[in-house]
Amino acid sequence: MNILVTHRAVDIATYKMLGLLSRNESFKIYVAVPSEKEKAKLEGNCIPLQIPSITSKFSWKVIRTLRKYVKEYHIDIIFSPSTSGLSNSLFATVGTNVKNVGYRGTQAKVKKFDPTYYMGLLNPRVDHIVCETEDIQEYLSRYIDEKKLSVSVKPFDTAWVADACLHPKQADGVPEDAFKCIYIGTTKGRPFKGLTYLIKAFQILNAPNAHLVVIGDYDNSDYELAQKGAGAERIHFLWNREDAIYFLPKQDLFILPALRDASPRVVREAMACGVPCIVTDIPGARDLIVDNESGLLVPSASPDKIADAMRLLMNDRVKLQKLAKASRERIVNDFSVEAYVAYFDKLFVSLS
Repeated sequence: MNILVTHRAVDIATYKMLGLLSRNESFKIYVAVPSEKEKAKLEGNCIPLQIPSITSKFSWKVIRTLRKYVKEYHIDIIFSPSTSGLSNSLFATVGTNVKNVGYRGTQAKVKKFDPTYYMGLLNPRVDHIVCETEDIQEYLSRYIDEKKLSVSVKPFDTAWVADACLHPKQADGVPEDAFKCIYIGTTKGRPFKGLTYLIKAFQILNAPNAHLVVIGDYDNSDYELAQKGAGAERIHFLWNREDAIYFLPKQDLFILPALRDASPRVVREAMACGVPCIVTDIPGARDLIVDNESGLLVPSASPDKIADAMRLLMNDRVKLQKLAKASRERIVNDFSVEAYVAYFDKLFVSLS
């Protein structure tokens, strides 16, 4: 079976899955990549094919290139982890027997009357969509035949944080003996990420020994809120950093304050680093932890409850350490790469 993968939105978990799957003699996997940097990420027996960058749902250059590869390499299935890749692939495979597989990892609402959705996600020529969480599958089933939908949560390998654990970093001004909290996320223009609630929770906590590190872009309103409230000098904004993951291992706690956030990888990164998490009780994200065993669930949009959970763990280091140990064990036991590979093996075979 010949499978072509469009590069856009391919992450480390997908590259690992493709690499392992490519060692199966039943599959020949081609990955369309736009640069040497992406090519270097390929693993196993994956075969790179040059393609222009996919930056929109319709690009003649991308479509022509994909169609050329479909014919030249007798492609059976195209897997597109992004909506733009899926849209271009659908155009490229008009009049062929190629099966198109998409991916949906966001809880963003489908706009049924927006014609651009019919270029990809809602196009009847899409043969299957891999959903990151069960709630995404349930939502899409309102618009798409349930037989075309299935769920597979992305895996995580502790090896992916090994270097961060060996060479951890800390923000300037955070004492070694402080109660160290962290949030990592892109929040600018995205109030549903809940950074405002986390800042308010930290101010309610108002613990002289607590410090909060925030990594990622943010709105000025959140920065100003932090500067005006209690403990402003103990909230450290580091903006965007490519080495964000290196700041996880030294923290006592990771907090996800989102109102919606599907199945955020950063929670898995924290757990793999042995950092327990406080996670808002929202679809998808809440499935990453076992409440009171490998983390704590709190109501969304509730800074008081977030502050209560922070205070609980700050005052109970034994419980904090138990959660930390269980967090890492959950990653190892319940988010294996092997299960992810087996899922795609079965899916691709079923479509052949």
